[in-house]
Amino acid sequence: MIEWIGANIATYGPWLVGGMAMMETALIIGLILPTEPTLVVATAFALQGHFSFASVVGAALLGAALGDSAGFVIGRWGGHRVLSGRGRVGRMARRHQDRAFDLFERHAGLSVSLARMVPFVRTLMPLVAGSTGVKYRHFLAFDFLGIAGWGFIGLGIAYAAARSWEIGVGSVGLWWATLGGAVLIAVFLVVKGLVLNTSAVGNVVSVGLTGNIAAGKSTVASLWRDVGVPVAGADEMARSVVEPGSPGLAAVVEAFGEDILESDGSLNREALSSVVFQDEEARRRLEAIVHPRIWVLRDRWMRERMAGHDKICVSEIPLLFEVGLENEFDATVVVDASQQIRLDRLREERNFSPEQAQAIMRAQMDTELKRERATHVLVNDGDIEGLEDQALEVLAQLRRNAVDRSKPKEGRLRIDMHMHTQTSFDCLSDPRKVLAAASARGVQRIAITDHNRVTTALNMAEAFPDSVIPGEEVKTKEGIDVIGLYIQEEIPKGTPAAEVCRRVKDQGGLVYLPHPYARGKGGSGRYAEELAPQVDIIEVFNGRLHPGHLNVRGEELAERWSKPRGAGSDAHMLGEVAGAWVEVAQHPNEPAALLAALEHAEVRGVTTPWAVHLASTWAKVRKRLPRAPN
Repeated sequence: MIEWIGANIATYGPWLVGGMAMMETALIIGLILPTEPTLVVATAFALQGHFSFASVVGAALLGAALGDSAGFVIGRWGGHRVLSGRGRVGRMARRHQDRAFDLFERHAGLSVSLARMVPFVRTLMPLVAGSTGVKYRHFLAFDFLGIAGWGFIGLGIAYAAARSWEIGVGSVGLWWATLGGAVLIAVFLVVKGLVLNTSAVGNVVSVGLTGNIAAGKSTVASLWRDVGVPVAGADEMARSVVEPGSPGLAAVVEAFGEDILESDGSLNREALSSVVFQDEEARRRLEAIVHPRIWVLRDRWMRERMAGHDKICVSEIPLLFEVGLENEFDATVVVDASQQIRLDRLREERNFSPEQAQAIMRAQMDTELKRERATHVLVNDGDIEGLEDQALEVLAQLRRNAVDRSKPKEGRLRIDMHMHTQTSFDCLSDPRKVLAAASARGVQRIAITDHNRVTTALNMAEAFPDSVIPGEEVKTKEGIDVIGLYIQEEIPKGTPAAEVCRRVKDQGGLVYLPHPYARGKGGSGRYAEELAPQVDIIEVFNGRLHPGHLNVRGEELAERWSKPRGAGSDAHMLGEVAGAWVEVAQHPNEPAALLAALEHAEVRGVTTPWAVHLASTWAKVRKRLPRAPN
C-alpha cells in the first residue's frame, strides 16, 4: 500500500491526500490503512517542491471533515449493519468497536474530538455517533474541534518525519538513515510494550447465555460468534474434561464404574445419563467432578480473551440457573419460547416423540423463574430474523451498559499473590508505590515476595495489615524458587526445597509453589511432582512466565494434586503490578481464610511482553553502580 501511495502521490498530489482522509471514515478503510502514511509521503513530496505543503494541509482537513460527516450519515441509517457484517471489514470493525463505544459512553460529544487522535477508533466514531441519538450539529462542532487537533498533531508529526528523513539522508546517506529509522522504531516498540502493555489487563465483561431446550440459545450463540463476540460452550468444555486419558474421566470411572465406558475407553454418555438422571445423589457426584474442571477451562479461556483485549465474552451454559452460576457473571441472557413451540421444534427438528420431549422439558427449571432472574430475555416465538434483531439489540445494550470490571464483583476481592519491591536484587520499585499501583488497578491485596528477603514485606504488612501478605521467594539449594506466605522469619537462600516447605509451615505460613515449569527458576518441572504434595498452593498463572503456555502445565499439576490455584504478576516494575490475580470472596487476611477462599477462585491475568525482563536486567546493573552523593 505504501508503494501504491508513493507511485500515485506525484500524479494526484493533494487530491489523493484528501481522498484518503475522506475514505478513512466514509468507507472505513482506516481499519486497514490510517491516513498518516499518506500524510508522511505527501509531506515528503511537498518538501521536494512537487506541490505546496499548505495544499496538503487543506486537502487533509477538508477530506477528514467530509468523511466524518458521511460516516455519521451511514451510522444514522444503518450503522449496526456495517458493524455486524460478516466480511473482512465487519470483522475488523468489531475488533475496535468496543473502544469506540467505551469512549463515547464516557465522554459523549467530546469523544468525537478525542477519537480523532486514536487510529482505528476515529474510523468508527462517526459511525457510532450516528447510530446514537446525538444531533448532527453537535457532532459537527466536536468533529471540527477534533479535526483541528488531529491536523495540528498529525501534520506536525508528518512534517517532522519527512524533514528528519531528508536531513538524515543528506547527512549520513540512505543506508545509515534507514538503519537509524529501524532502530528508533524498534526502541519505540519496546517502550510501548514496557509502558503500555504491561498493565493492559483487559476488563472483560462476562455474560452467561442460557435457555431451555429448543428455545434458540444455540442460534443466538452462533449469531454472536458471527459478529465477533467470543462465545464458549459449556457442553464442549464438559466433553473436553472427560476425554480418554484425562483425570476427569478417571474420576468419573472411579465414582460410577467401568460400565459407563465404551469399548475404546471413551465415555458412554447415554449410559452415564441413564444413571444420573434417575438418581439425584449420583447427579451431584458427577457435578462435583465435572463442574470444577469446566470452571478451570473457562478461567483459562477468559484469560485468553483478556490477552486479546475482548470487552465482552459469553459463556453458553444450559444449566446456568440450575447449578447456581448466575452470580458468577456480570449479566445473564435467557432465550425463551412458548412450551408448545418448543415441543413442536423437538418433534419436527429432532424427531423426538411427544413423551421424550415432555420428559426432558419437565426435568428443566421453569422458564418463568429463569426470566425473573435474568438480566435480559430474548423471546423466540417468531421467525429467525426477529430473534436476530433482538439478539443484536441486547448485544448493543450489553456494550452500552457494560459494568466497570476494573473492580471485583461485590463481596469479592482481588489478590496479586506474587510480586517484588526494591528489596529484591532485580527490582527498583518502591513498596508503597507498588501497593498504590495495585489499588489503582482494582487489586486490593498483594503478597510481597522479595527474593530471599522478608523485611520489607513484614514492614508493609504491619503498616497495611489488610492489604499486604508478607512473604519471601526463597532460592533453594536445588536452584528453584519456593515462596512462603504469612511468614515472620527469613529463610536463608540455599535451603533445600523440602526444608523450606517445613520451615514455612512451622511458622504457620502457607507454601506457595511459583512457576513450577519455568526454565531455570522452576527447574523446568523436574521437582514439580515431588514438591506438589508438600505445598499448599500452586501458581497456575504467572504474568512473567515465557512462553506463557507453561502456565497450563502448572494448572494441570494443581488438578492432579487437588491443590488450590494461585496467580501473580511476578511484577518487577510498576507497570506489571496487578497484571495477574485471583478473585475470591472477601475474607480476613490470614492463612486459613485465604486457603478456604481459593477453593472458589477465579484466576485472571495476561502474559507480559518479553521486554519486561530488560527492566530486571537494568535493575541488577543499576544496583551495582555507585550511588550519587547526597
